[in-house]
Amino acid sequence: MNAMQNNNPGAPMPQAPQNAPHPLPQTPADAMPHNGYAPQPPMTAAPMPYPDGAPMGGQSLALQGIDLVMDYNTSASGNPAATQPAAWQMGQPLALNHANFQLGEGERVAIMGPSGSGKSTLLHVLAGITKPTAGQVLFRGANIDRIPDAERTRMRRQAFGFVFQSGQLLPELPAIENVALPLMLGGMAYSQATDQAAMWLERMGLRNLMRNRPGQMSGGQMQRVAIARALCVNPAIIFADEPTGALDQNTGHEVMNLLMQAAAANNAAVVLVTHDPNIAAYCDRTVSMRDGMILDAANRRAGMQRQPQNDAPAQAVQMGAQPQGALQ
Repeated sequence: MNAMQNNNPGAPMPQAPQNAPHPLPQTPADAMPHNGYAPQPPMTAAPMPYPDGAPMGGQSLALQGIDLVMDYNTSASGNPAATQPAAWQMGQPLALNHANFQLGEGERVAIMGPSGSGKSTLLHVLAGITKPTAGQVLFRGANIDRIPDAERTRMRRQAFGFVFQSGQLLPELPAIENVALPLMLGGMAYSQATDQAAMWLERMGLRNLMRNRPGQMSGGQMQRVAIARALCVNPAIIFADEPTGALDQNTGHEVMNLLMQAAAANNAAVVLVTHDPNIAAYCDRTVSMRDGMILDAANRRAGMQRQPQNDAPAQAVQMGAQPQGALQ
């Protein structure tokens, strides 16, 4: 199925407007990227003494995970403040074992490792979905575990975007309302939210499928909807957990081309969990995990700079032209 062509392919698409009240009103509006979550002043604490998870030189930090421990036994017991996690005491493996991670503004990082290595747990902790047993996560200098639950929820909704393996679209809503939902949850009017959602669906080549429900779309098309939903809030960071795991190889590469080009066009950082080195190669560098630990003493840069297999969709997202065809 072909998407409707843009009548003026050279005209740039408008950027997503700021769509929610600024949560930090004391900061000047012109210094507030990504829905009001402005960079914080440098912390006065001693610098982290580890190289693993360090961003490429010259980048300011968007996200830090410091000495992260996740012990699900302790969390399940309802005593997350225990000085020694239960797994330490019982000799059981930790889901996260003193993991350290850093992400630069606009940087793209892949997290790889075997099943059960802690990849998804690390992503969930960094995204504020799950609180760690020990350690801290800093988003632009603010400890996200110390802010109120309502503010943390608003941060995830406005400053973070999420793409999961299954897409996690609401089956009863058409594509345009699935994309508009986080905007409406943030207080945007229905008409404005759906207009913005339509813009992003057009950029994903899905103009003709805006009124289709997830059950009426292919896997690749549903992932495009999920990418549009993640990007419509103009996030500072996109968290993608095996976004191509349920797709065939060709469709997976097309989806990754769109995700990375759209993220770059909006200066959004990406944290990508994958088991596929070909998918990890889309990122600037790779973090390897095993048994809850980050293995790399100095994370390696991607060994190759992957070129999009189809230049048309990649250029369309960046320059504003519509992709030449929808995924089947």
